[in-house]
Amino acid sequence: MDTTDLQLTDYLQALQVTLKSHHDGCRIVMLEAGADTQEFDRFIDRQFRLRLQHYMLTSRARMLETKLAIRSRSTHFLLYRHDQLLAVLRATPAPFEWVSLAQQHVSPTVALSRHVEFSRLISYSTNQLPIAVNGLLAAAVEWAIKRGYQGVTALCRSQQLRFYQRFGLMPIASNPLHIEQRARGDYWVLSAEWRQILAAVQQPDQATVGHLVQKPLVCHPPGF
Repeated sequence: MDTTDLQLTDYLQALQVTLKSHHDGCRIVMLEAGADTQEFDRFIDRQFRLRLQHYMLTSRARMLETKLAIRSRSTHFLLYRHDQLLAVLRATPAPFEWVSLAQQHVSPTVALSRHVEFSRLISYSTNQLPIAVNGLLAAAVEWAIKRGYQGVTALCRSQQLRFYQRFGLMPIASNPLHIEQRARGDYWVLSAEWRQILAAVQQPDQATVGHLVQKPLVCHPPGF
């Protein structure tokens, strides 16, 4: 690891300590690629139905995941408080899901091939405390650094853009995209290398780790 990686790793570890100190009984479970993801799958399917995001459950959506072998290639992160599953996140190496969805608009650069795609960041409740979501992100970024990735890429809804910018991810296109398979919703393609994430979280208004997210996230996949 270089200096940036070490500094960011220290910060991320501190954030995870903050999670545990603020929320008794919180723990993060990581499922390596190829592991049984039934609990993760049940959780996101239920959340899609509760949020009336049925387009995420169509055969077309499932075929895309099968074609890209996303489930078997991805590492999954699950945040529990005691025995209750509160939030999840998926990390996938190239080829990315967003590329297939946005291929008519944006093509990935060679540099992005060394990133990992974060998607399916979904929380159980809109009352979810932000530190908990921060802790989940921190665990996933720390994992990605240790695995040798050079940054993160993602696809997010317009309403989540400000949060990701505060975490260091920036749009790689000047305008949002209309994604046909996502009910023609507006999405932004984002990316950031570790130095950009470190610079963002070190800003004065980010000094307290609990302030990285001003409100909980209920994200519309594919994205965080």
